Amino acid sequence: MNLSQNNFKHILEVKKLLIIGGTRFVGRNLLEKLIHNHPHYSVTLFNRGITNPHLFPEINKIFGDRKNIEDISKIATTFWDCIIDISGYWPDALEQQLNIHKGNFDKYIYISTCSHYVFHPNHPHLIHEDEPTVTCTEEEKHSEGLQYYNQKKAECERILLETIDNLIILRPGLIIGKYDSTDRLYYWLHKVFSQEKILLAEACKNAISFTYVADLVNIITYFIENTGKHKIYNASSYKAAIEDFVQMSITTLDKQPALIYATHSFLEEHQVEEWVDLPLCLNGTYLTVNSMRLWNELPFRPSSLEQSFAQMIDFYTQERCWETPNVTPPAMTADREKQLLEKF
Repeated sequence: MNLSQNNFKHILEVKKLLIIGGTRFVGRNLLEKLIHNHPHYSVTLFNRGITNPHLFPEINKIFGDRKNIEDISKIATTFWDCIIDISGYWPDALEQQLNIHKGNFDKYIYISTCSHYVFHPNHPHLIHEDEPTVTCTEEEKHSEGLQYYNQKKAECERILLETIDNLIILRPGLIIGKYDSTDRLYYWLHKVFSQEKILLAEACKNAISFTYVADLVNIITYFIENTGKHKIYNASSYKAAIEDFVQMSITTLDKQPALIYATHSFLEEHQVEEWVDLPLCLNGTYLTVNSMRLWNELPFRPSSLEQSFAQMIDFYTQERCWETPNVTPPAMTADREKQLLEKF
């Protein structure tokens, strides 16, 4: 085969990808990977153009709201080899989108969550993919707010499973890594960097399932090209506790803050809400999943806690420069923490 034939063959093999979602966190990491490592893909981004619209000027962008039928029609006339749905948590909009698309795509990769399982706090165990997810009432399905996030994600999964054959559903754990806009993990790393005394909950010792964003991106890119043996995969990288990240930060940053652990009863008495006021501290060990179905099938392994932590420290040092976290939803303020620490 001569050079011109090689070029022609390469052109024929170009895949058209549609990414539905933003360029805030997962989408931004995914686009960096695709642009730098997979230039043979033709990538189109569909979102509202609100977050970082200036990024990735080299790719095609279609701005619109997936809940608007006229906007979603903009992406319905093209055939896509693969649609990667990062922001799908509106069941009504998803049904409308699939109806309009009417098969104008080959594969659909949906980024779901592992927080929509029916958990059993009194009987914690590693949850498998075949265990039940939460139900979604008609009221929850049609609601506009995000208070029913887990119910809506579960309902979106059910809609996709009933509609699409060539489907991959990924259920990550708590996603962490570069560009994490929630700053929930960074909250703790920054405290080690900047404070002499830190208030933690005893619940900070409880492990949950985390997904390192670079792993999630590698999983997505694998399934763009490969067919899964299943449609649904838990996609966590490892189990870890906030205490693990705090202790590694102390060693890596060469800091010696005093760690003050508060009991659950103390926090309740002072109206401190674990998980929100003290981000990612869960009063239980039930938010853990078994992801061996996925990792037994893939030709690569997940990042270790140590590998991902080192890369995150580099990011927060070099790119964030240890600026003050902007935690979403808002965490405990420094003044409130100081008041509580005075009680010990």
